[in-house]
Amino acid sequence: MKEEQIKDILLKHKIDYTKNSTIWGTIIPSISAYENGLGEVMHVMKDHILHFNSKGIAIIAVDDMLGIPREKQLVFINKSDIHGIKIQMRRTKFILSIQTNRGLIEYKIRKSILGAPWHKENLSYLLLQTV
Repeated sequence: MKEEQIKDILLKHKIDYTKNSTIWGTIIPSISAYENGLGEVMHVMKDHILHFNSKGIAIIAVDDMLGIPREKQLVFINKSDIHGIKIQMRRTKFILSIQTNRGLIEYKIRKSILGAPWHKENLSYLLLQTV
């Protein structure tokens, strides 16, 4: 999957695109994720593409069978609803925590993703911003 494809989806939904701000994560199912509008895609589409910009976070579900973004299942969390973003380093992955008005959303973030070479580079940019 090319990052240009993600950019096109975001622009189609009138969401600002920011360079080096897109990563791939696997959601950790929770009640908070459901209450933040991710219930429809939380269990079936476990992998999500997250795009961070100055207005919030766009979350796009990835089809488990085809490995393509499901742009109709895009959820946007406004910056005003986000209280904090934290990344914890684990041995083989990272845990991304997004604290919102409706609770905590967590993602497992792998260091690299096969078929998404942009992920590794963008993850390093995100790590620099959250440290």
